[in-house]
Amino acid sequence: MAVLPFLLVGGFISLLFNELVLTVSFAVAASLIVALTVVPTLASRLLMVRRSSGVRNVWFIRQFDQRLQGVTWRYGQLLGWVLQRRILVIAAIFLLLGGSSALMVRQLPQEILPKIATGQANLRVQFPPGTTLAENRVVMTAVDRLLLEQPEVEYAFSTSGGSLFGSSTSENALRGSSTLTLVSGTDVEAFSDRMSSKFNQFNLVKTRLRVSPGEVRGLILNNSPVRGDVDVILQSSDPTLLADAGEQVLAALEAEATLASYSPDADPPQPEVQIRPDWERAADLGLSAQVIGRTVQTVLSGAVPTQLQRGDRLVDVRIQTPTALIQNPTELAQLPLLNGGNQLVRLGDVARIENGQAPGEIQRISQRQVFIIEGDLSEGASLGAALEEVDRVMKNVQLPAGVTRLPSFSAQSNQAIQDGVGLLGGLAAFLVFTVMAVQYNSLIDPLVIMLTVPLALAGGILGLFITQTAIGATVIVGVVLLVGIVVNNAIILVELANQIYEQENCDRLTAMLKAAPQRLRPILMTTVTTVLGMFPLALGVGQGSEFLQPLGVVVFSGLSLATVLTLFIIPCFYTLLHRDASEGNASLPFSKGNLL
Repeated sequence: MAVLPFLLVGGFISLLFNELVLTVSFAVAASLIVALTVVPTLASRLLMVRRSSGVRNVWFIRQFDQRLQGVTWRYGQLLGWVLQRRILVIAAIFLLLGGSSALMVRQLPQEILPKIATGQANLRVQFPPGTTLAENRVVMTAVDRLLLEQPEVEYAFSTSGGSLFGSSTSENALRGSSTLTLVSGTDVEAFSDRMSSKFNQFNLVKTRLRVSPGEVRGLILNNSPVRGDVDVILQSSDPTLLADAGEQVLAALEAEATLASYSPDADPPQPEVQIRPDWERAADLGLSAQVIGRTVQTVLSGAVPTQLQRGDRLVDVRIQTPTALIQNPTELAQLPLLNGGNQLVRLGDVARIENGQAPGEIQRISQRQVFIIEGDLSEGASLGAALEEVDRVMKNVQLPAGVTRLPSFSAQSNQAIQDGVGLLGGLAAFLVFTVMAVQYNSLIDPLVIMLTVPLALAGGILGLFITQTAIGATVIVGVVLLVGIVVNNAIILVELANQIYEQENCDRLTAMLKAAPQRLRPILMTTVTTVLGMFPLALGVGQGSEFLQPLGVVVFSGLSLATVLTLFIIPCFYTLLHRDASEGNASLPFSKGNLL
């Protein structure tokens, strides 16, 4: 029931973990069927076998059993002492855990999803306007040579003049990229920061070289238009004003921000020769837009007057205009145009030819032009801290009138994660409480059992704080699973206490003092098996284990602390809420020589 909220709540969290939730749900359902059918059948057959394996007579097993009996006896004695001071113990535990958890949770970093080590790093290069493909290749060759000299780089795949992925290509003389495959065990974030600092020493004018850790392709964390971790988006109806404001904000971020490196998402404006026809003059001379356009297109792109046959295929013969003519406005002005009267008219007579700039890329959100700045987190930086840093920098930037800043998509996704912790955790706790209330036909026992949840959450927060693990989507899954797991110990404890209370007609205190030592062994068995199963996941051993490591940390630390406290706090709440007049005369129902 604890994982059911994931199927009820939408969003990318549900889409991301639906398979995990369904797997856990079907596995638990299958284990329940096996426990109710196969296990009793096998037990009834195996218990009829009179021969014994003799394992209990092994020295190690015998010693372990004796030590466990001693621990059980001491636990019963300590529990009796605690129950006599239950209000003081409850107040001390909740004040200590509540206060420390409130302080620790504020210092925890935040993220959407953990960074997954793919063993690769990506280099993105952005060249200034006017860069030719030949110049691009010179720089990328030098960059490629430097990358291959690094001991961490196993091999590199570099492209000049655009990017390549699969069968799709993107041609752009102002772009270059390189995909680096690193030696196993390399700290990708440290390598990326070191190489970015080294590339900054190149002092290439208006050329941006940035190395970032490789990402899992197809894993989209939010609906942000950028691929980086942080986005700053400005919007305006005036393109010139928007570009100036974007450069102003970018300069402020580069000067003051330390938790992320920032760059414009789009290419800068490109120089071009602009032909602006005078349509009235062209009409007077008998020139149509079609004639002018076709002639200019032929000059710019060339023409294919014929084809050559090479074997069984035809090859285009393309006639092109020299590049120097295309880039020279004076020469273009002499371009002849043939009007309807078969008269030649120069292009300069019907059009104004001048040098100008064209936007490298026009970006729009909701049909309005925007200027997008993307940022990649530095090593060790958290998303929450980087977003706060951006807000501090933006408070000192005075945007021109008519330019507004749109809400950050990264901030919205991060806030949705933080809200999801409370929402999904609350739904899981409510469903578990409802099921138990129906089964017990009471509200007191389910309430006692559910009091293990805050203890588990305190343990989870402590584990996240010690390991400095960020709160993200994976932590939400861990919290929900923890809610469903941690109540099991309290259920078996309360259930046995109720059975003893009804069968022996004793008071609640005596019933709990009898039930708790008897349930110590199964509680420890179930807890140890679960905790040891989560321990490798919490360690994050192996490449790609970072994705589920926060889940392991939450369950491991939360269940460990909650189990220890459940053995004392749940009996305190049970006897306090079920308090009766005769409990003051109760005595310890066992001795060291006669353990129940």
